[in-house]
Amino acid sequence: MATKTKQSSTQKNTTSITNTNSKCRTTSSSRPKNCCTEFAQDVCKLSDKEIISDVLGSHKALIKLYGTALCETSCPQLRNLIDNQLSECAEDQFDAFLYMHERGLYPTDSAPMPKINQAKKKCTACESFMKK
Repeated sequence: MATKTKQSSTQKNTTSITNTNSKCRTTSSSRPKNCCTEFAQDVCKLSDKEIISDVLGSHKALIKLYGTALCETSCPQLRNLIDNQLSECAEDQFDAFLYMHERGLYPTDSAPMPKINQAKKKCTACESFMKK
């Protein structure tokens, strides 16, 4: 019985969306251009945290893709273009992080100094090993 209620509720939502979309399409000459956009905004109601989290996640994914593309490209001009895009995307990602962090949407803990020094030593050792 609960499933039936859920289905009818879903059908109502689908009908409502269909009717609104068809209304937007049929009165296209008299409606403002953003009619469907406003409807989508009313339905979605995304919070600031959801929006900026999506932005941050998208930038992280793009950085990985740019890094892969950079490693797979031999053309100097294309490598330069991808490298520039990678750097710009990394800056945008950091801006999104700062926006979240400053508003308490992405809390972080400060690293204790011994852990920082340990990480530095580890990286220095790896760098020395790779130069050999």
